[in-house]
Amino acid sequence: MDNCFEWWGVTLTGNQKTVKALSELMDINKALFENLYKVQADKIEELVNKLYEQVPEYEKKFLKYVNEQLPNLRRCLQVELSYNAQLISSIEYEIYISSAEIDCEYPYDARDCIITFFQRAPEMIDFYKEGFNGEQINLV
Repeated sequence: MDNCFEWWGVTLTGNQKTVKALSELMDINKALFENLYKVQADKIEELVNKLYEQVPEYEKKFLKYVNEQLPNLRRCLQVELSYNAQLISSIEYEIYISSAEIDCEYPYDARDCIITFFQRAPEMIDFYKEGFNGEQINLV
């Protein structure tokens, strides 16, 4: 787990169940990167920089997106994570979807999972932090 935190450049703190779920999602996305490109590195920036020199032009747009979104992702992950059933449920759903692509048999789907992670992680945490504050809501 710590290896995953170093790779992403973050430290998750707070409720153990929430941290465990989010770190599992981060681990899956790390594996997606490594399996997709068959390249490993100690940190995500190092991986992106290595890949940028090797990949075709259309892939560079994806890598540029990752580099641009990484500071935002890190910023949103640097919060104290409390227990929140809806947040954990949302994270577990992303784990379910992303883990199905871990073999990268369909590279476009694996890339989609990574992009979704960069979009959804901040959305989920912001929703939880701003409008939700751990209260139960009923969805009709």
